[in-house]
Amino acid sequence: MLRINKLPKLVVIAMTLMIVLSSVQGTVSAQVGELDPIVVMYEANHGPQFAADDAENGFKLMLDMVNASTRYIVRVNEEPLNATILNDVDILILAAPDTAFPFENEEFIAIDEMMKNGSSLLVLGNPRIDQNSTYWDSPTLFNDLGETRGVNNFLDGMNITGVRFSENGTEDFQSGDAMFDYEHSLNSTYPSIIQLDATTWDNTHPIFRDINTLVTMTGTLKPLEASTAVATSYDTSFAQYRKGPYTFANYSYPNMTLAEFAEQPQSYSAINGTHPSWVSAFEYDNSKVIIAGSALMFSGRLLDMPESELEWFYQGDNARFFMNMMGWLSDGFVESPDAIIPIAILSSIFLVAGVVVYLFKKM
Repeated sequence: MLRINKLPKLVVIAMTLMIVLSSVQGTVSAQVGELDPIVVMYEANHGPQFAADDAENGFKLMLDMVNASTRYIVRVNEEPLNATILNDVDILILAAPDTAFPFENEEFIAIDEMMKNGSSLLVLGNPRIDQNSTYWDSPTLFNDLGETRGVNNFLDGMNITGVRFSENGTEDFQSGDAMFDYEHSLNSTYPSIIQLDATTWDNTHPIFRDINTLVTMTGTLKPLEASTAVATSYDTSFAQYRKGPYTFANYSYPNMTLAEFAEQPQSYSAINGTHPSWVSAFEYDNSKVIIAGSALMFSGRLLDMPESELEWFYQGDNARFFMNMMGWLSDGFVESPDAIIPIAILSSIFLVAGVVVYLFKKM
């Protein structure tokens, strides 16, 4: 029979063994098996301006960076979307879809179901470009930069009504706005290439964590006072529009009057003194959505300046900003095993054992 006076020694021995075992490195379940990656799908079936496999003119550099992370796996879709294709997709990226490739009703239903299941959506537009742009010289003509009607049509089909890209023109010709700023442009001759700092965005939002500088050429969103807007511009910034296929608004000064605005309410951002916004982030049903005015800033294209050797992807914190957006859109999708519960259970067992030993010794 075990003697009572030997119990304290056994307790000391047990505690010593616990300390020794806790110092030995072990393997937890999260290390044994790989966590399921977050599936990111780049939609390439609706005429996006930037090809997924083109490093010089497209999105390859950015998508490769996302794919290189152990957290994500990137897929490129080149066929009509349906429930089967979107079944395990966590983030769907639409980068400036072309109006010539409209979404079908079945695709809207599939995307809506995907979002109801908690998956997220990243929608990127683009600014319009002027007739002197170096992008017209590209082997792949950037004819649709600034044609944001494709994005707006998609948002209409999804019944997402809180924010839109501003549009200007007639029924036959539509063009989105571009944001300008002479005081914060990289080159005063090209006021649409703007360097933004932390005073222009909501620093409390996770997508701007550790972001100090962004370089962009962007379209603008409406309405101005949207509660979902998380990035705007400087007091010196304004937006301009293209009046027709070959006619452009005055770069140096917003040239829309309040009377003209009343006739064309979607053209709000060209009014003198406006403060254009270009990123909106919000929750929609069970999903998260980001709508931003520039897919261009994440591409491998050179900046739209003569003899420029600077690629958008490498400017400022552009690449980190994209990864931050991926992080927020997928927040909570993957949870690593938590050690708190097992430790709490073990601690409770030892506490109870200690109390029993103490009471037994008193008896």
